[in-house]
Amino acid sequence: MLRKTDFRDSWRFCCLLLAVSIAGGCATMSESECINADWREVGRNDGLEGKRQTQLARHYDACIKYGITPNRDEYMAGREAGLNVYCTQDSGYWEGRNGDGYERVCPASSEPAFLTGYRAGQSVYDAIESIRSVRGQMDSAKARIDSLEDEIRKLESPDDESDAEEKKPAGNIEDRRREIKELEDELDSLRVLRAFAVAEYARAIERANNLGYPEEFRLDEIL
Repeated sequence: MLRKTDFRDSWRFCCLLLAVSIAGGCATMSESECINADWREVGRNDGLEGKRQTQLARHYDACIKYGITPNRDEYMAGREAGLNVYCTQDSGYWEGRNGDGYERVCPASSEPAFLTGYRAGQSVYDAIESIRSVRGQMDSAKARIDSLEDEIRKLESPDDESDAEEKKPAGNIEDRRREIKELEDELDSLRVLRAFAVAEYARAIERANNLGYPEEFRLDEIL
């Protein structure tokens, strides 16, 4: 006799399959992978990577065309084993540190530890990316200033009839000087933003160190 819980689980699984079929996307497994799949190991690997349960429906979508149906029980047992490794503070730290997303897959019992690590790692990653972003904007502004100053020098130089059109940029000196002033003001603002980003980077490193992760303050490598 079909139990109510069995029916409910089957219904949920069918809903997942329908959602994935509608969404489409690239196949998760090839024909040979489907044929030779150890579904417990497939589930374990997906768990280790923090994949959602909907990944099973994607495997189903990839394999059903070859007449192969994933073993749901084996997959879910493997996935749980994988999540037991994934849902730890250390794993969370490196997921955040590498800039990877979190799919809210950890159970309530282990999610707090995972998130403690994840947020600490993410803060280091975000701080570094902020510094690099500001640096990129500063480099762009400086390059533009250099270009404008070069154009001003050409505009101020004596005419050379032989290559006047090539030497003389269009426009006038006043507009270029005005833009240079605006860029210099922008650089001043960016220097303030960089100082804030560097301070946040230092705090993020300290938080990571307090959790036992050997991060070092390496500003020279970022700037």
